[in-house]
Amino acid sequence: MARGAGRLTGIGVYRPGGLLTSAELDTRFGHEDGYIEQITGIRTRLKADPDDTFVEMAAQAADKALAQAGVLAEDLDCVLFSSASSVGQASCRAASLTHRIGAGRAGGFDVNGGCAGFGYGLALASGLIAAQQARQILVVAAERLSDITDPDDCATVMVFGDAAGAAVVSAAEHPGIGPAVWGTHGPGEPWMTSAPPKPGAARPYMHMDGTRVVRWFGSHMPQVAQEALDAAGLTWDDIGAFVPHQCNGRLIDAMVRRLRPPEHVAIARSIVTDGNTSSASIPLALESLLASATVRPGDKALLLGFGAGLTWCAQVVELP
Repeated sequence: MARGAGRLTGIGVYRPGGLLTSAELDTRFGHEDGYIEQITGIRTRLKADPDDTFVEMAAQAADKALAQAGVLAEDLDCVLFSSASSVGQASCRAASLTHRIGAGRAGGFDVNGGCAGFGYGLALASGLIAAQQARQILVVAAERLSDITDPDDCATVMVFGDAAGAAVVSAAEHPGIGPAVWGTHGPGEPWMTSAPPKPGAARPYMHMDGTRVVRWFGSHMPQVAQEALDAAGLTWDDIGAFVPHQCNGRLIDAMVRRLRPPEHVAIARSIVTDGNTSSASIPLALESLLASATVRPGDKALLLGFGAGLTWCAQVVELP
């Protein structure tokens, strides 16, 4: 086996049954019909039920990814658990997940790279395989953003949703995960952070300066996407899909206009029905593209995650 040869062999997602529509939010906040969908690109956002815990959502997604990969949970060597909304969690959720899915011999740890956490997890998994520390790794992203979203704050409640996504990364003869192009911008931390809780609230709520966030990422992320292509030794002609973090429909449109990918490149837009599910948004978008046969196994996708921190991570992957 070539050193560093890790590739995606399975993808699975869990979408909770609850939905919050933009039409409902237009009514709640006194906007004209269609206003929120117009400015966000979101028609509905997924909402978890009380029984949809972080670990249960992650397990549902993990089971599907493992089934597609043909890998038994007991054969996993490591589990990486990404979440940006796990408030007040002192213990390691990866440990709880390994127990839930029956991956008793796997190591595991949590990853918080904000909305870029799934990409960081893929990069870590690829590195562990390169170091010959593991052969089968599960990367999971699970979010309950409704827990930290103030229902009276239109700026956040109109964007965020709940979901989980998972991927199996397996050792292989030929690598299927390109080099990660990642970074941070610490001065942007106050733009997306937790605000003090309201009187009587059980936890802090998220605060976001949406205008500054959109402007900064819109200005910097197209270059990061190009750098990830260059690092993989590829051009847009080699790419079947561009899968940015599903943050805001207008920001995705702006990045596409700057990048100008060829017409054959599919642009992920699962945000329309899923909402912004933070680190879970990229695996959900990948699953949507594959399920609709917009892309096929073996196609290459350029992933671009970015979010709170500020953090970002981009890489090219070959689809399972």
